Amino acid sequence: MNHLVLVVDIQGRIDQEGLERLRANLSLKKQGRLTDDWDQEFGHRRITRSSGAYSSVGLFRNFDGSWKVQVTDTEELDPSNTDIASLRSELVAGITKSGYQATVRAKPTFGAAPRDRD
Repeated sequence: MNHLVLVVDIQGRIDQEGLERLRANLSLKKQGRLTDDWDQEFGHRRITRSSGAYSSVGLFRNFDGSWKVQVTDTEELDPSNTDIASLRSELVAGITKSGYQATVRAKPTFGAAPRDRD
């Protein structure tokens, strides 16, 4: 079973050039086509630890058009775990280098970022 351990929302309009920058700066393998409305996953990679456990990093477009990087892991890791903290810093830096703003969710959740209620 995989556990959701980290979600980073991406702010900014992502076009094909921006998508390519994100993939390169986040070291993701290409997946999906930006022109296909139904495609949601646009890049992925696996990070395997010496124990055989691993994290999966994916770049996703939500149904509402927002974007995020999501990390799942084969172990239920605390967000303050050294490996997760290092990965979080790496992802935020890669998103920023790509020209976008990154917002780490305080608690990882699936789907689009929760909206503030009026």
